[in-house]
Amino acid sequence: MYLALDINKTLIDNEKIFIGQLTYATVVRRLNKIFGHAKDLKFKYETFGDIPLDDFTVSGLYDMFFDKKYIILNFSNKTNTIVFNRHTIEPFFFLVSQTIQHETIHQNQWMNRDSGDEAVKLDFRIMNGTTAEEREYLSDIDEIDAYAHDIAMEIKRYYPNRNPYEVLKNIQKTRKLSSYNYYRQTFSRCDWYKIKKQLYKKIYNWMPYA
Repeated sequence: MYLALDINKTLIDNEKIFIGQLTYATVVRRLNKIFGHAKDLKFKYETFGDIPLDDFTVSGLYDMFFDKKYIILNFSNKTNTIVFNRHTIEPFFFLVSQTIQHETIHQNQWMNRDSGDEAVKLDFRIMNGTTAEEREYLSDIDEIDAYAHDIAMEIKRYYPNRNPYEVLKNIQKTRKLSSYNYYRQTFSRCDWYKIKKQLYKKIYNWMPYA
C-alpha cells in the first residue's frame, strides 16, 4: 500500500541497531523510537510457552476509539532475549511491515465508514480461537480486505521471479503463503466459495500496491 516504502525504509535504514542479542524490551523500545514520528503507532511485546527460542510471530490490533495501531511482538517465554542476524532480521522486518500495513487498512476502513455501519474488529488474529470463531472472523469483509493485502505481499516476497497474477491463478498449489494457508485450513471441509471468490478479487486488486 502507499505507506510501504516509508515503513520499509525506516526499518532498513535502522537495521544495524537490531543486529545481535537484544532483550525483548530493547527491541520494542527501538521500534517505538524509529517510528516515533507515527503518533498513531505503538509497539508492545508478549511472551508464550509454545514459541521456540529465537522465534517470533507478529500480531496487531487497531483501536478505533483512540485511533491507535498496536503492533505486538510475540516471543518465547523461555528467555527475555532474541538474537537477530542479517538473515533472520529480514523475515522479522517483513512481518512488522506487513502487520503495520494490515492495521493501517483497518484504520482506513474505519475512517471511511459511515457512523451507522458496523465497527472493524479489534483483533488481528484469534489466539486459541475455535474453528467457528475463526471462520466468523475470516468471513468479515474488512478482514478479507486486509488479509488479501497480506497475501499479495507474500506472493511478491516468496515468488519474486514469477508473474504474481500467475501465482494467484494457481494459488491452490502454493505452500509458502501463510496468510492464504490460514484461510485454507480454517475453511477446510466446508463450502467457502463466496469467501474465496471475494478474497481472490481483493488479492488481485491489491497486487499493484503490495
